[in-house]
Amino acid sequence: MKIERPQGVMLKYVLKAEESYTVGKGVNIDFTLKNLTKKTLWVLTWYTPLEGINGDIFRVTRDGEEIQYIGRMVKRGSPARKDYLRIGPGESVSAKVDLSSAYDLSKAGEYRVEFNGRIHDVAFEEASLPRVKDKHSGMDVRGDAVTLKLIQP
Repeated sequence: MKIERPQGVMLKYVLKAEESYTVGKGVNIDFTLKNLTKKTLWVLTWYTPLEGINGDIFRVTRDGEEIQYIGRMVKRGSPARKDYLRIGPGESVSAKVDLSSAYDLSKAGEYRVEFNGRIHDVAFEEASLPRVKDKHSGMDVRGDAVTLKLIQP
């Protein structure tokens, strides 16, 4: 069976955050992934905020300096059908994640956050799922960074 390969910009992410947070408290941000096509897509949630933070999926800087990832790393086998989310034409899926659970946000300052921007597998046909890794059709995803301030209590 021939696999249809995604081409062009098909997905866009949006990050939303409060203007400021208090050091030592949770830093929850919203991640939304929008299907820009007229087709239904099935998206592998691995290494995206749609499954939580299970790897270094964000680029985080404080006052221009990169912040190290301190969260857990997950080693993967092959995905199951449940690891994919359906996104209809023009629809979006969203998740909220706590950045402080995976990045060192212990200091006050101005932070900039962006998603690393890679979806590891995107499919057009549900019947083709799940796919083994060598059949994955990955896609870079674009979006805008979000800035926020962490202030001392």
